[in-house]
Amino acid sequence: MIRGHRSFSSNNAQPTLTHRYYSIGTPKGGGHIIVYLALLLHAISNVDTTPVDVKTTKPIEKVTIESAPEEPEWETWVLTAYDDSPEENGGWTITASGEDFRDDYTLACPRELPFGTEIEIEDIGVRVCQDRGGSIKGKRLDVFIRNAVEMQRFGRQERRVRILNEKGTIE
Repeated sequence: MIRGHRSFSSNNAQPTLTHRYYSIGTPKGGGHIIVYLALLLHAISNVDTTPVDVKTTKPIEKVTIESAPEEPEWETWVLTAYDDSPEENGGWTITASGEDFRDDYTLACPRELPFGTEIEIEDIGVRVCQDRGGSIKGKRLDVFIRNAVEMQRFGRQERRVRILNEKGTIE
């Protein structure tokens, strides 16, 4: 004996199939397990069994996670000032890098810092290494100030500085 189960929806009284089972055998349904197994075997037989070559898969790519760049550390350096007069510059009228002197930009740095290096000076701002000086060694910088009176007033100071980046060439 084979039986099916249907239920009626309460909204429109139309029969809708909500669960299907089939019984084979006695009225108590002792053979329904056989039908479930047959349906399961039928579903499994429809699975694609094409062999897959695992060698053709792509290897996992390495991913490098870069952390945010660290802020440069502040250090205390000695600062002096100079102007563009030939007397101040050994007769030169341009910087050692070949650039013209620029207000609020030019800085004489030790040879260890390449031309083009940006340096932030506390309470002054960012300046760029464009020049050298005979006395500019170690942690010492010479700030370009065009006005001779302001340059003299600047004198010798200790300020906190930090090297923002080193670029260019050492000459």
